[in-house]
Amino acid sequence: MKKTFLTLLAIVALAAVATAQELRYVDAVDLGIHGHTKKSDISPFYRFDHTPYEGFNKTIISYSKEPVGLYVAFKTNSSQISASWEWKPRRMGDNITGILQAGLDLYIKENGKWKFAAVGRVSTLPENNKRTRSLIKNLDEGEKECLLYLPCWCELTKLEIGIDEGATIKGLPSPFRHKVIVHGSSITHGASASRPAMTYPALMSRNLGINFINFGFSGQCKMQPQFLEFLKSCEADAFVFDAFSNPSEKQIVERLENFVAELVKAHPGKPLIFIQSPIDQDSKFDTKKYASRMSLTATAAKMMKRLEKQYKDVYFLAVPDVLGTDGTIDNSHPTDVGFDRFIKAYQPKIAKILKKYGIK
Repeated sequence: MKKTFLTLLAIVALAAVATAQELRYVDAVDLGIHGHTKKSDISPFYRFDHTPYEGFNKTIISYSKEPVGLYVAFKTNSSQISASWEWKPRRMGDNITGILQAGLDLYIKENGKWKFAAVGRVSTLPENNKRTRSLIKNLDEGEKECLLYLPCWCELTKLEIGIDEGATIKGLPSPFRHKVIVHGSSITHGASASRPAMTYPALMSRNLGINFINFGFSGQCKMQPQFLEFLKSCEADAFVFDAFSNPSEKQIVERLENFVAELVKAHPGKPLIFIQSPIDQDSKFDTKKYASRMSLTATAAKMMKRLEKQYKDVYFLAVPDVLGTDGTIDNSHPTDVGFDRFIKAYQPKIAKILKKYGIK
């Protein structure tokens, strides 16, 4: 009996080796990485190169190296898709999933629509920063168009896509039109979606076919001069701003008018769409916090309404209680339920404005 059991184990081991040998891995960089705010010569996985802009703090510099919103578009006739990737170790966030932080998110086009197919799971231990995973097997024959979204909260250093040894794979251009930069707080960055493709810029890209570029920086979007200079230098068809979650009321008063004026000057005729930030749900019970937040929100709204009248290409969108009473993980950051409500409220309004400028 023992000999038989050992023989079975050997057969299973040999089968696993044979399966592994049937795969070949292709560097994702050779297929093409899409979704950058501005490509960096330092790494294809960086959203932008911070070095020409002095004054960014360590957190922003770290976030600039994370592939938030980046994706690989490719076509393959493989019966299976795997991935091998590595990232620099970091502590797991307490309000985000491991898949959002360091995992992968695969979509496959079916009948002209992008459909969720699989994820690349990761361990929650920071030292376990290398993974080789089978994403999906037993795919139908024929070519499939795929989108593989990269992680939102880690510095990726390597990504390879595995396919059948005899299969073909070809990188594709971005399937999304135009370029709309979305600059904002942790909500834009992605907290607390379940996986990378569920952030609201990624959702709007698939829903509208428009290339919404994720330029979110958790806790750091305060209309700083460095961000202003970078955004002035960007080529884009439009801009969307989640600008009022992170700055203090004093910072909004001191910075907003110049921020808008400089961007209008740098991007004449381009729509600049500002969104009212959701109010933290716990602030309704913390009376001091609620009063502070309501004052900040009122100040931002008053200033934006004046700027909206002053500049024909500046817009302000406000939807009260957009996340509902059960749409967050921690009273601030939306779950997938919260992001769904956010999208249903804001996407039609954003799309209507963009359409006026031929962005559709």
